[in-house]
Amino acid sequence: MAREKRSRIPDLGRPEVTELEFGRTTHRVAAVEPMDVDGVRTMTVGTIGWGIVAVALLPFWGNLQDQGRTWWLWTAIAGLGLGLMGIEFCKRRRDALHDRPAEVVPPVAAPTVAAPTFQQPTPPVAQRPAESRPVAPTETPDRPAGGRRRRT
Repeated sequence: MAREKRSRIPDLGRPEVTELEFGRTTHRVAAVEPMDVDGVRTMTVGTIGWGIVAVALLPFWGNLQDQGRTWWLWTAIAGLGLGLMGIEFCKRRRDALHDRPAEVVPPVAAPTVAAPTFQQPTPPVAQRPAESRPVAPTETPDRPAGGRRRRT
């Protein structure tokens, strides 16, 4: 009479999870498609926010001048102006990406881990042939043979 335990979380078409091992740690990775975000909506919301702040500060122009805080209004106006330019930039980018021919992309697969490659270690200096040994700098009046300057 063994009863099968069902998950309380329904499966909503979640992607398959792959486990990757790096050393002593195991990472769970899901092969998911990146979100298609062009930024127009985000820029629009931010620009509307700056516009609301600028309009809300206009009735307080006199108080802002008396307190030396007119920069609040100018900051909101600058945010509004830069936001309008940002919206236009994001729209042009979105249109350029939309007009670009679609690339053939292979289906997303679980990432593969390449086996580490090992190189032959370099032998110590004593075992190297004489022609490949580093040559000590010649002794000069301001630089002794040890490579360190003398303190004067």
